[in-house]
Amino acid sequence: MIFVEGGRSKQRSLTYKLVSFAWMQLMPRITKCELNVTLRNMKVYHGTCLDMDTREFQIDIDRKLKGDDFITTIFHEMVHVKQIIRGELWTECNFYKTHEEYMSQPHEIEAYHMQEVLLERWRNRNVKEKV
Repeated sequence: MIFVEGGRSKQRSLTYKLVSFAWMQLMPRITKCELNVTLRNMKVYHGTCLDMDTREFQIDIDRKLKGDDFITTIFHEMVHVKQIIRGELWTECNFYKTHEEYMSQPHEIEAYHMQEVLLERWRNRNVKEKV
């Protein structure tokens, strides 16, 4: 189940479509999962993904993002959902000394790579919506 709140109506509609698309691309056989997506003003991050309970996630996306930045942020956070469900990422608090150390983590390398792959797939489906 996917729940989207916050932002404008058009943003919520697009977010639902993007999350559904990413879910089918990344986890097509997963049927029991709850995703709560909130579009809000964020001061530091573009997006976050929290594991709330077994297969229940809270994703926050900066509603001020536009275009490809908005889309790839949603895809990036959906990769983290997939990583957690498949046991590829643990949600323990990790503190990194530098931004480079954080960016060199395997889960971030995959998320940044897959956000671009998913964006290309999304574009190839000829879905043209503006944020």
